Amino acid sequence: MNKMNDFEKAKQLFQQGLNNLQDENYDDAEEKLLECLKLVPNRISTIQNLIAIYIATEQKNKLKEILNSHNHLINEQEIQYGFAFDQYFDKNYSKSIEICKKLINLDNFKYSISDLLASNFKKQKLFLQSLKIYKKKLKEKKDYLIYYNIGTLFLDLGRINKAIYYFKKSEDLKKIDNSNLWNLSLCYLTLGNLDKGFDLYEYRWLKKFNKPIKKFENIKTPLNTDEIINRNILISDEQGLGDTIQFSRFVIELLKYTKKITFVVNAKLVKLLSNLNENIHVIEYNDLKTNNFDFHLSLCSLPTFLRIKDINDINYYPLNFDNNNKINLDKNNINIGLSWSGNPNFPLDEYRSISFENFKEILNIKRINFFKLSQNIRNQEFLNYNSFSNLFDFGDKSLFEVSEVMKELDLVISSDTSIIHLAGILDIKSILLLNYNSDWRWFEDDKKTVWYPSVEIIKQKTFNSWDNVFYELKEKIEKLTYK
Repeated sequence: MNKMNDFEKAKQLFQQGLNNLQDENYDDAEEKLLECLKLVPNRISTIQNLIAIYIATEQKNKLKEILNSHNHLINEQEIQYGFAFDQYFDKNYSKSIEICKKLINLDNFKYSISDLLASNFKKQKLFLQSLKIYKKKLKEKKDYLIYYNIGTLFLDLGRINKAIYYFKKSEDLKKIDNSNLWNLSLCYLTLGNLDKGFDLYEYRWLKKFNKPIKKFENIKTPLNTDEIINRNILISDEQGLGDTIQFSRFVIELLKYTKKITFVVNAKLVKLLSNLNENIHVIEYNDLKTNNFDFHLSLCSLPTFLRIKDINDINYYPLNFDNNNKINLDKNNINIGLSWSGNPNFPLDEYRSISFENFKEILNIKRINFFKLSQNIRNQEFLNYNSFSNLFDFGDKSLFEVSEVMKELDLVISSDTSIIHLAGILDIKSILLLNYNSDWRWFEDDKKTVWYPSVEIIKQKTFNSWDNVFYELKEKIEKLTYK
């Protein structure tokens, strides 16, 4: 009798889980299905739907956990389906493709496995093969998600107008799709259409994956600048260190309305950004008390709040501080700071970060000392860069200490990392080595940038090729040695 009751209860839980899954209420769906699995262990349909949840929400560890705990069912197609995604998440693209090809002709997996196969090809830079899969699917069915996937492919390639075309096609079929509208915002911003771009940028809170966490929701959000006049407001940072440095200018803009501003940031930035303005109190999260604020705004929402509609509306405010710890550098040589790689978890880091190999010819130019400024380093490159006697590692210093070093350098050279934002806000002569499919923040600029007057850009002329960049860079550095 108890077994029958357990079975009936499991059926109810399973149906409730399915209903929640269809409504994309993933947390409740997971809870119901896990309860169901306890009552009826090894039930493939329950495991399959849990796998679907973990794939949809990109909970990689939970996916791996459920697959490993049911390894005895490894020959089941549903488990193999989960392993295909598991290998993709682990960046084992060839293995994932191998599993996909075994499942591609099975009716219950055909649609989603072809998507995964296209994603694997995209990661392997086999873009044409990926596009062929999507185009074939479009012939079978005009679906908003297929258009969206093609749009993201072209966005990744830096083909912005093509990406907009497909995102708009997706929007025609599904008017409100948060991820699609978010990607449209990136396209418009890249093209310098800040009015449309920043308006849609707010969809970052609603997209399915990798959405930022909203902070301080218990504090009221102001609707317009009139509301904050002489009021006590809290601004919280968002995204990476570079974003915080870059968007800090908009916190300064708020001083037109109130002098009571607290800016809470990553502890690494507190000492540096405390020099923004005497009326901006910069603090780390551990030191923050939230009971004295009238309003709260997220940093990356400030352009929308301030109605920044045109590139010419972006103002530059250099950051100044007394450099009390000057570094004694060899003034007989030219001193250049280098940063070639950023956070490896950045979605398109493989395109913006640069292999150390590209710098070897430059490092052999005489009469130059180089200083590694970034903390991130690829393990396999350590011995490589450590073998140059004229390359000094300052990557173990704090961001403020790096700032002190940078102020003594003749030039800073960086890929798209927080270091270039740091050089820019400090008004230090610098060169940004920029990938073809660059982040929207650099718009379509390839020489100069409105964000930082002291930053010169050398941009890839063709996708994923640094040849022209390092040819130009070498010429510029050699000219410095002739002076």
